[in-house]
Amino acid sequence: MASIADLRRPEYTGRNRCWPCTVLNTVVLLGCCLVLAVLSFPLSLGLLLAGAGAIWLRGYLVPRTPALTARMRGALGRGPDRPLTGSIAPDDTDDDLGERTLTTLLEAGVIRPEGERLHLDERFGDDWRGEMERLRTLPTGRLIEATAAATRETEVELLDADRPLVVLTGPDGGEAWVSRPVTIAEVAAEGTLATHVPTMSHRDRIAAARALRSFLDRCPICETRTEEVKPNRCCGGVRDPADLSGTVLVCPTCNEALYRFDDG
Repeated sequence: MASIADLRRPEYTGRNRCWPCTVLNTVVLLGCCLVLAVLSFPLSLGLLLAGAGAIWLRGYLVPRTPALTARMRGALGRGPDRPLTGSIAPDDTDDDLGERTLTTLLEAGVIRPEGERLHLDERFGDDWRGEMERLRTLPTGRLIEATAAATRETEVELLDADRPLVVLTGPDGGEAWVSRPVTIAEVAAEGTLATHVPTMSHRDRIAAARALRSFLDRCPICETRTEEVKPNRCCGGVRDPADLSGTVLVCPTCNEALYRFDDG
């Protein structure tokens, strides 16, 4: 016999509770109780108590509410199902890498300040977009080869799912799972930087490629204009608190996250 602990769904209750879904399920429950009350008040009362208990313990009453809300959000373009984007750039412990990369990009004219904002150089942007267009037309095998060439000493394979993921395995065995749009954007950026800033090291180019994604104004796959959104906190969305911070640059058509800004 199932205990109360077995019925609980902590991923959808407490601090993780999605209140819009809770309200929706409560409205559905009350509607069913009103209809049933016409036939039998005791049964209606029993349904009310059982349903309220289910919503309290599980976060929802209607079966598969989290899956349904995720699908509805995707259909309505309410933000990406995968807000974290991954990167072909390995995690780096060099504290000066970010500042050094920014300085190099500014000195090379790849990005330029205008007032309080940074803007991508038009010529670099055109070449970058051209390289992204070339990469997205490549067969899967050729794209994997291009990614391996850009990352060096990294094994690259494609995880063929509903949305293909590029899996990179480094020399130390560490893995990174990267979406196809992000892979194309970063591989294209690394190659374009090699042409525009030939003195830049490979390590710095890879790091810069990740940062340059913040300048994407169009999706690397479908060229839809990108949008900045807040990650969705619905129970059909992500549950990792780290995924809920910052603003996310997304493609509303592909429903893919392209970059996450740190609002802190």
